[in-house]
Amino acid sequence: MKPITPESLYDIVLLDDVRVSPDGAYAAFVRTSVDRSGNKYNRTIWIKDLTDRRTPARPLTSSVKDGSPRWSPDGRYLAFISTRDEKPQVFVLPIREPGEARSVTSHPNGVEAFEWSPDGKRIAFTARMRADECAREDETAAKDEGRKTEDGSRESVTFKDAWELKREKEQKQHEEEMRLDPRVISRVPYRTGTTFIEDRYAHIYVIGVPASFAEPNDARAFRLTPNDTAANFAPPAWSADGATIYSAYTRDPDSGDMFRYADLVRFDAGNADPNARRFERIPLANYTCYTPMPSPDGRWLAFDRSFEDPAAYQPGTLTIAPLLPDGAADMDNLIDLTDVLDRSLVAFVWSPDSRFLYFTLNKDGAINLWRARIPRTPRARRIEIQQVTDAVHEINGFSVLADGRVVFIASTPGDPSALYELDLRGRVRPLYRPNAKFLAEHAIGRVEAVRYRSDGRAIQGWVITPPDFDPGKKYPLIVQMHGGPHVMWGAATRSIWHEFQAMAAAGYVVFYCNPRGSDGYGRDFWHANRADWGDGPMHDVLRGVDLIAGRDYIDAARLCLTGGSYAGYLTAWIIGRDHRFVAACAQRGVYNLVSMRNTTDIPFFNDREMGGITPWDDVQALWSKSPISLVPNMRTPLLIEHSEQDYRVPIEQAEQLFQAMRLQKKTVELVRWPREGHELSRNGEPRHRVERIQRIIRWFNTYARREQ
Repeated sequence: MKPITPESLYDIVLLDDVRVSPDGAYAAFVRTSVDRSGNKYNRTIWIKDLTDRRTPARPLTSSVKDGSPRWSPDGRYLAFISTRDEKPQVFVLPIREPGEARSVTSHPNGVEAFEWSPDGKRIAFTARMRADECAREDETAAKDEGRKTEDGSRESVTFKDAWELKREKEQKQHEEEMRLDPRVISRVPYRTGTTFIEDRYAHIYVIGVPASFAEPNDARAFRLTPNDTAANFAPPAWSADGATIYSAYTRDPDSGDMFRYADLVRFDAGNADPNARRFERIPLANYTCYTPMPSPDGRWLAFDRSFEDPAAYQPGTLTIAPLLPDGAADMDNLIDLTDVLDRSLVAFVWSPDSRFLYFTLNKDGAINLWRARIPRTPRARRIEIQQVTDAVHEINGFSVLADGRVVFIASTPGDPSALYELDLRGRVRPLYRPNAKFLAEHAIGRVEAVRYRSDGRAIQGWVITPPDFDPGKKYPLIVQMHGGPHVMWGAATRSIWHEFQAMAAAGYVVFYCNPRGSDGYGRDFWHANRADWGDGPMHDVLRGVDLIAGRDYIDAARLCLTGGSYAGYLTAWIIGRDHRFVAACAQRGVYNLVSMRNTTDIPFFNDREMGGITPWDDVQALWSKSPISLVPNMRTPLLIEHSEQDYRVPIEQAEQLFQAMRLQKKTVELVRWPREGHELSRNGEPRHRVERIQRIIRWFNTYARREQ
């Protein structure tokens, strides 16, 4: 058996976004693999025949830039988003008869999300536009309307050859470059992810879909959202009768808070009049509401809501509201489905018959499937809730069949990604395991669950031992910590599967836990680190380290520590307060809360996490909670890793910590990752992801005295 190495990333396949056809015959999903030579990812849509388990899954699209598969209501077509022609557009592929995928949209800025109308005759989609682009779009539409002939058809447009089209494209690129030289900023946030927002916000469009794709599609999309939109509209959701489109939109565009102040909104889906664009809010006082999803029978509107606590962010809960005949929602008769479970909502979907809402929750280190039986009347207050799966896995996506079966994608301790079916007897069976060959050839470290108490709280953690583990030997220990801080790790967490197994295969025992403040253990636990990012969670982590390091097979003189984002903060905090670790690596971390507050794209998150304190309220309090204040006390050799285009935690945080340590002659090294953002470890360039793990292991090998 071969060991898992950092380079094994190139061989691991991940699945996402499974969707079952209306007749239950097929499951379409996205398959992502790594193109090592091209240093990129290949994303294709695959299909699995559900009527014959012996039939292997197969690729449905040949492009390597495809995603978001969505079945037409009659099952004849599969629509998806593809960037095969540079900008992402919606393509439609016939399923029941031969044919090539044809584009339905041609938006100049590309499509972000879309949904079929219930009758399959229209598609609603979102695309980003600036206000001036919206105005020009209206002008062009008015000119096109004026060119219509008596029978309503459009006059032919002037032919442009390849040279003219190329020149036109280059002219637009030049104008865009000049527009941003210099870049003028007047709003916040003005950058997020790895890019500047550029005052482009997600608008909602509707476009007709031809009954047959034998002829070119000359349908023109029309926009529902007003030109002066100053924030993103959420992806559209159609009402059962196709008359209304639901979305979500901020009630305070100037707040600068990306996580709050969103209301559900609704549009007349047929309003193509550019002079009468409007939407109606569906307000719910003191709550932020997202992800509207009408029931297939048109009786209910499901959505995710979270209380706008002025003191702290709150986890979301699944709620339903009765729908009125005009498409409005009766927000005075809400039914909260998941609040009683006291766990955070991950995703939800209606059963085809509208009798159930299926949903996943973060709970005790796993993500399982649940369902709520929908009452016949809004007056019902006793809701029947059933846990559908109870396994050590994390469900990453699911789709419900009309007969009650469920097809889902999940990660397990022994497999980072596979497609499964839950049958009517509650049995889970694999449908497609893309990593089966890889797993058969590579040794996997055993994952052991541990529980212990810290300051009176129950803490859940895990230990991974090397594949060739010998309890008679002594092993160095790597302590991994998660960011967030309101994140949950478990035995099957997909985002850490490869990295932790590679570290175990390198000869380390790996320990990780969910300290106070983590998701998955209820609201009280979630809020237990409020205004206490440092000492409280540190106690929980070090209590676990004491227990694991006390085992006979751990060499307590060779302990290493690492974590990213909030856990980068916690890494630096711990080595400033405790000296047991021989090496540490702080990744994309927050080190100075004073400067972080006004450079991040989420300043209000910091305010509420710190108990409502801003630099103008008490700068000394924030400084005293900042790891950089502990630099004089740091002795542990520290590797700092940070991405140059990280706009969540800007690289100035790493620069400050590095320079402060270096000027005080501490052992420190800074690695700057070009072209990367906050998500480097999860979806950065493949070569960077591999090298990042290699560098961390080398750093630990240096100080844990292991052969490099």
